[in-house]
Amino acid sequence: MKTIFYSFYNLLLYIALPFIWVSAYFNEKLAGSLSGQRDITARVLRFNDKVKSNPKPIIWTHAASAGEFEQMRPVLARLSQLDVYIYQTFTSATIFYKASHNEIFDGVSFLPWDLYTRVNRFVIHLKPDLFINTRHDIWPNLQLSLHNNQVRNILINANLYQNSKRLLPGSRGINALVFNQINHIYTGSTTLKSMLEQIYAGQIDVVGDSRFDQVHERSKTNTQMLITKELTSDRRVVVYGSVGDTDLKIIADAIAQVPSDKAFMHIIVPHETAERDLIPWETELYRQRIKSIRKSEIEQIKDESVIIWDSVGQLADLYKYADLAFIGAGFGAGVHSVTEAAIYNVPSAHGPNYEILAEAIDLVEKSLSTVVNEVDDLTTFLAMPQDAISKLSLQIETFVSERLGATEKIFQSDPLLRSLTPQ
Repeated sequence: MKTIFYSFYNLLLYIALPFIWVSAYFNEKLAGSLSGQRDITARVLRFNDKVKSNPKPIIWTHAASAGEFEQMRPVLARLSQLDVYIYQTFTSATIFYKASHNEIFDGVSFLPWDLYTRVNRFVIHLKPDLFINTRHDIWPNLQLSLHNNQVRNILINANLYQNSKRLLPGSRGINALVFNQINHIYTGSTTLKSMLEQIYAGQIDVVGDSRFDQVHERSKTNTQMLITKELTSDRRVVVYGSVGDTDLKIIADAIAQVPSDKAFMHIIVPHETAERDLIPWETELYRQRIKSIRKSEIEQIKDESVIIWDSVGQLADLYKYADLAFIGAGFGAGVHSVTEAAIYNVPSAHGPNYEILAEAIDLVEKSLSTVVNEVDDLTTFLAMPQDAISKLSLQIETFVSERLGATEKIFQSDPLLRSLTPQ
């Protein structure tokens, strides 16, 4: 079965390749990836020159996109304290061009497209001692090459949700072939472990999610004043994080209907902040007779109860000011990260599509977050009594503390990382 699968898989890749090249002329992100593919070998060879002059262990880390890179940051920080080389690869052109100049890396490139000849040549040139992947960017030929070249291969923050296509009857066996070439898997919960065991027979350790470590470290250095006390004094602050079109109507309706016996400050943080993304929010709020103002115009604030946050990169720090949070995209493809709000012990709500995030599932199952199906659910959440908020916050604090320390547990578990760590 293994030979049949890989033969068919590689045949499909070669058939698809011309279409990818043509598509790159019309897709900016794909064009960026195609451009990056061309200089992978040159980057690896330059890295090899560095290694030859001063040999030491090579740790290859991979992050598909921005979210995975954030999860990888605590691991990279720990690796930077060891006497090793760090070679980083990315799949997404967006995060590659943003993060590739990070001084922590001794080498960086795109991950080669998953053609066996390209991937295998990359692995042979790089000669890594350990490959660390995060979450679920699993490529068949990459796993095969690592296995054939006897490179230790671990997956951290492994995620596999119940409705994943990997678990469908027709693909479960194929995914088992691919996953069982991984040497060790680290995941965030016993629920995830039981899901992974359906396609993986190797060792799985429940250590938590390094994303919690990253957000926790960021929260400790969060000293920037984003909102003045005058704006939040005597108000219940609600942060609506990474919201989009699918969240718009229900949020606007809830803000309009929330009981008026207490003052609110609603901070709406759209997932995208281009003008075309901001105007629909302003239009709907105006239609509902709700006064709003953009963050960029906040000096002119008068009696507006809604701030539309049109600055990027500040959402994780905004939760520090929140009494409650609503996390976006739960009415669309799947809820965005609930970790940032949880780190600040803020009770959160989101739409019904949350099965792709293990931490969201855990929060719901422990009754620490609220699933919103209709506007009345969100209105009730926003009007939650203060004593209920305080009780939830304490429970969320315990939930978070139990999930911190994943990075250190991984370093203590893996034989190579443990041997390189000063005792």
